[in-house]
Amino acid sequence: MGFVDVGFYPHPDLMQPRRRIKAYADATRDDPVGGDFFTPQPFGWHGTMTACCAAGSGYVSGGRYRGLASESDVVLIKAGVDGGRVRGKHVAHAIRFPLRYPHLEIRILNVSLGVFPSDPDRADVEEAVREVVARGITVFAAAGNTAGAMPLAPGSATEAITVGGGHVRGHGEHGEDEHWPSSHGSPRPGVHKPDLLAPSIWVPAPMLPGTLVAREAVALFQLVSVLEEASAEHGFSETRQTATAEERESVQGLLKAVAARIARHKYISPDYQHVDGTSFASPITASVAAQMLEANPRLTPAEIREGLVSTAAPLKNVEKAVQGAGVLQPRLAVEWALHRGALAAR
Repeated sequence: MGFVDVGFYPHPDLMQPRRRIKAYADATRDDPVGGDFFTPQPFGWHGTMTACCAAGSGYVSGGRYRGLASESDVVLIKAGVDGGRVRGKHVAHAIRFPLRYPHLEIRILNVSLGVFPSDPDRADVEEAVREVVARGITVFAAAGNTAGAMPLAPGSATEAITVGGGHVRGHGEHGEDEHWPSSHGSPRPGVHKPDLLAPSIWVPAPMLPGTLVAREAVALFQLVSVLEEASAEHGFSETRQTATAEERESVQGLLKAVAARIARHKYISPDYQHVDGTSFASPITASVAAQMLEANPRLTPAEIREGLVSTAAPLKNVEKAVQGAGVLQPRLAVEWALHRGALAAR
């Protein structure tokens, strides 16, 4: 699997228990600069999270927060410059990377960024998508997070599988799946985006080590642990109240404030947080496509699209223009791939 994003970091979830990063490239320079990759950079959080939510092993979490393609090898292609700015020429260059290095055997390419219509190279970004898809590489693109707005390139490309946002609640006590406000529209006559929806809210992903967000998460969870331990040690419980009422009230108030801060930033552990956006819906869909290819390596980009779209579950009371084929159904998509392979073998 290949990932195009503003920046990356070799997170343990991609390096352990087996190093699965086959290559790292910087599409903004003639040669990659190792320091930008191996030293956590502020702009590297986005790409790290998108890659890990699709292909992370969950190593830091003991395997709990692993992606669906957790054993897949990955190629990371940086396309951001000047702290994360996106330019069309770099994105087009990054998308064509698999064509220049066919030995890497990239068959799935996820692009979780967008190029504005005013960019002089926007059309070339769409052309790059057409070229790689014609060579057997399936391109997934995030639709964007602005309800009612047109998806940006490469999500506007006809050949891209553009993924919008869904709030997957399940069909039990938590209620029905819902549409999550994301970009949609018709970039040209006869083309409607997104093609389908995938989870874009409450997606667990690892934080970039060393950043303020990661340091704060560690401090908050440590503070909760210390306060809870102090409460037990000094009799803040109902059965052992050796502390004064003022002390108990102070500690309880601090615990409440810390819990609110953890909830606000969606920290779920000292190392992971929940993230939102179609930037994560797209790689989740790409990870399902990776499983489809594992089940049936002969699938073409057109067949992968067919399998994903034909098995998606339409949402009730949501316009087709907003949701495309509906919500991604991973198991059904992989079963479709197996069935297609069985038919071809006859």
